[in-house]
Parts: sequence; structure tokens; C-alpha cells
Amino acid sequence: MTPEERQALAAEYVLGTLDAATVRMVSMAAAADPILAEEIADWEVALAPLQDLAPPEAPPPELWERIAQTLEPTAAKRAPSGSSSWFWPAWSFGATVVAGSLAAILLVRPAAPPERMMTVLLSSRDQPAWVVEADGAGLRLAALNPRAAPEGRTMQLWALPQGATAPTSLGLIPRESGQVRVSASQIRPEPGMLIEITLEPPGGSPTGRPTGPVLFIGTLAPATGT
Repeated sequence: MTPEERQALAAEYVLGTLDAATVRMVSMAAAADPILAEEIADWEVALAPLQDLAPPEAPPPELWERIAQTLEPTAAKRAPSGSSSWFWPAWSFGATVVAGSLAAILLVRPAAPPERMMTVLLSSRDQPAWVVEADGAGLRLAALNPRAAPEGRTMQLWALPQGATAPTSLGLIPRESGQVRVSASQIRPEPGMLIEITLEPPGGSPTGRPTGPVLFIGTLAPATGT
């Protein structure tokens, strides 16, 4: 591998965008390749601030209603009329244990969250520049080495879903900003979506489409654990 290819592979390994087979291959290679192992360690340090991008998640409101429904003793109405007197305390205790266990499971395993996706936006020289994380809330971008656009120019963010004929503008990147957020109301992230940043005149593209050079580009892929 070239140094650029090794660096990109290490970045995707740490981000978790590689498939399981490739993850195993990289793990084995890192054990025998000190340079690759060092690249992985460097990326783990560089991407650590991404943890601050993840917003706190509160349980959905309907979760408590689902738990309450599991605690209703409706099964008592279906008990046989000839049941012995010891049945009711025993059933009540058993139902409480089962309901409590079910409630705990529901708390620990809420409804499946939207699929998480990630990508690294690379420069024209294949140098990693931005990390992009996407889920049901939208897009979150973090610059690995924040740099302002040249004087008199601005950077504009775009998304191109698969099958689309033209990219959609997601707005301008604030000057010298190291983080950018895009809500799901502006774009619905999906695997294979192209994310790019172009250099545009002040105020952004006058045509609604990219007019300047592409500075950074990447493609969203499902985030898998390493």
C-alpha cells in the first residue's frame, strides 16, 4: 500500500465503516505491521473528539406506555374457575417477576435506532480532512484540521443521493468552523450518498449547483463495529 492508502484504511478501520472480513484482515495486518498499527493509534486519538458529537438520547415517550401495558394483570381474568387458593399468590408473584423482567428488557433494548453511517471526506490528494457521521437526526461533520476558505471565497456543503442528477446544497460552512450540523429536514442520509465540499463565491453558488472546485469528497457507508 502507498502511505495514502494505508492512512485511509486506518481511518476507516477506526471509524467502523469496513466490513467484518476487512476488519479481521486489518487487525491481523496491524499485528505484523508497526507502521499500520501506529496509523491506527494516531486515528484513534484524532477521532476521539467525535464522541462529543453524539447527542444524549432520551427514551421515547411511548416506552413508558408499553411498560405500563405489560404490568396490567389481564391474565387473571383468564384463570380457570377451579384453581386452588394457592394459585393466585403464586400467579401474582410469577407475573410480577415476568413483567419486571420484560420491563427491564424494554428499558435495555428500546426500539432500534436509525442506521448510523459515516465517511471521511478526502482532499484531491486523498488526505483525510473531514469526518461525517449520519443518522436519523441528520449529518454531523468534524474537521480533522480546521482551515478557513481563502479570502473572498466560501466553502459550501453538498449531498448527492444515489440516482439523483444534481447535488443538493446543505448550506455554507462558517468560516474557520471545525464542526457543522445539518438537520434531517434538509436531507435524509442514506448509504451511498455522496457528500462533498466545494469552493464558491461569497454567499455560495449563484446557480444552485457547484461552480467551484471540489475540495473534499466522500461516500456515506453503514457504520459497523470494529
